[in-house]
Amino acid sequence: MTKTAYKEQLIEKISYLSSSQSVSYREILKINDKKIKFLIKSDSYRIQCYAKAYVLKNDEWVEVYSVPYSEMFTPDSLAYKKDYSKRPQDALDEFAKDKCRLLALTKEILF
Repeated sequence: MTKTAYKEQLIEKISYLSSSQSVSYREILKINDKKIKFLIKSDSYRIQCYAKAYVLKNDEWVEVYSVPYSEMFTPDSLAYKKDYSKRPQDALDEFAKDKCRLLALTKEILF
């Protein structure tokens, strides 16, 4: 099996308060010739949490893959934990496992 080499360039990586009860994560990468966006949301209601990957196609973000909320690693209710409501940028590590899963599956699907 041949290992594929990817050229990755980080465009943006942030976590932010997206409502009074949710903290979100957004990362935009350029992988080879494609722009990829990951959106992950931790809401106080587990069913409203999501982890999604998009590819930019014809100037529109098209969903490539999503992790069902019941299989997410990102904890729900982050806005109420560790003072993330005041410093959401400190929550970056909370999203890491879901981001890695999205990245791996996006590569499998697109490349």
